[in-house]
Amino acid sequence: MNFIINRLKNMSKEGLLGFILLAVILGVAGFVTIARTVNTSPSQCATCHPDLVPLWASSQGHPSDKVTCYHCHTKDVEVEINLLTYVRDLAIPERYSSDREHIEARCLGCHEGIPTAEAEHKQFIRINHKAHLSKELDYDGSMQMLSCLDCHRTIAHDYSLNPTSRPLMVGCFTGDCHAEDRNPDNCRRCHYQQMDLGEAFADME
Repeated sequence: MNFIINRLKNMSKEGLLGFILLAVILGVAGFVTIARTVNTSPSQCATCHPDLVPLWASSQGHPSDKVTCYHCHTKDVEVEINLLTYVRDLAIPERYSSDREHIEARCLGCHEGIPTAEAEHKQFIRINHKAHLSKELDYDGSMQMLSCLDCHRTIAHDYSLNPTSRPLMVGCFTGDCHAEDRNPDNCRRCHYQQMDLGEAFADME
């Protein structure tokens, strides 16, 4: 410690100012790093949402080592007159949201090509995203537009005994969407693999 003090005493004014400036920069950078880590940590979210964090941790759709609460729920920073507030919110996000519109926008931020994708070579379910997400989609004469959450609401917080990130049959057959397709002999229309019919249809009884 005495060595450092002696070195500081022997420094020129320019050198001392440089040292102080470097210390301030490192201090601010350290504070911002720690504050950002705390504010974006799932552990912080768990203080108010202890039941949701374990569901997210076991999610197969969004691996917990790659996607956290921050990626889906943080709100974009808005440009404000107060530059200090803008920089603070950009570096240390504090505003989060679970509103449907907000989450939907976050989905498209990472999966921007999905709404126009027509390929159907998926692992289990044969689905054309472009057809399902099109504004032209028309059931029973009314104009409708599905969203990501209509089929993937359980993507990270699935309370069911068998968690899945994929659409549930009960959701596909709700309302007028695919009511006419509810046929045990018609599974191959949507599935590449033969499913357990008894277990699949039991959820819809």
